[in-house]
Amino acid sequence: MKLPAFLTLVLLAASPSHAADVPRIFFDTDMATDCDDAGALAVLHMLADQGECEILATVSSSLNPTGCAAVDAINRYYRRPDLLVGTVKGPGVNEKSRFTQRLAAEFLHRFGEGVEIPDALTIYRDVLEKQPDHSVTIVTVGYLTNLRNLMRLPASGARVSGMDLIRAKVKKWVCMGGNFIGSPPADDLKLDNVNFRRDAAAAYEVIRQWPVRLEFAGREVCSLPSGLKAGAVLVNTPENNPVRRAYEVYLGGPGRSRHVADLVAVLYAVRGLRDYWNLSESGWIDIAPDCAFAWKADPMKQQAYLIKKQVNGQPNDRYVEKTLDDLLLVSPK
Repeated sequence: MKLPAFLTLVLLAASPSHAADVPRIFFDTDMATDCDDAGALAVLHMLADQGECEILATVSSSLNPTGCAAVDAINRYYRRPDLLVGTVKGPGVNEKSRFTQRLAAEFLHRFGEGVEIPDALTIYRDVLEKQPDHSVTIVTVGYLTNLRNLMRLPASGARVSGMDLIRAKVKKWVCMGGNFIGSPPADDLKLDNVNFRRDAAAAYEVIRQWPVRLEFAGREVCSLPSGLKAGAVLVNTPENNPVRRAYEVYLGGPGRSRHVADLVAVLYAVRGLRDYWNLSESGWIDIAPDCAFAWKADPMKQQAYLIKKQVNGQPNDRYVEKTLDDLLLVSPK
């Protein structure tokens, strides 16, 4: 029996595969620091190609201008040249990069000499205002400078403050950062923690004051000392793939893997726990100004962190690695 047109539209709107039901991802990267930022953006594009998420914007938390050029080049390779790209303005972190300058020189992008890069804060406000309430997942795989700027944004005329905008529009924030070692977990910074430490003032302020759900992909599940690596498979992708080039330049040659810190944050933000990880009980990070912290369990708080999933007494590291490598291998849609 053929359904009336209006009923067909209703059923489509109610379908779990409808775009309104997939995560709306706002991606915030310190593209310049490490090639896994490029890998994470590739994974995000492939998940979007498969209909698993919508990408709202891709901004940089680094002052290195070649970072935005690299972001734009990757967006173009994955057939999304119109995605909004912006950078932090004002005080921030400007680290030299081992690969983004090469990507800026070798690949097409919109940020040639003399082209002003948009303000990430403006993009945050403009994009969030247009989204349904409690629908946006922010993913940070770098410094928290942009989020600090958003939280400090005052109300202006009919436009609400940054904090009120977060409360209204953001469902949760997935943050790659921190070392959740021990029981209860604590981070004494001996394993390093660059996403927090390089703009420690921003990390301290944002983590302490963040008003909605916050979930951490800690280094022990995806960076050092996790033992997980991916990316060597990129040698089997086209030579004009800027993500392949990012890994080759950063690692000093083709066919080499890197830790999966930023890739895991993206995969979790889109797919959730599935059979990849477990999630801690709720609590909060009692963070110090230098970004050392202790974890405090508290069922009334809105923070949690990823835990490696055990299968037959062993962590499922190879399974997570293969999942990420498979996504890196897929050609753009």
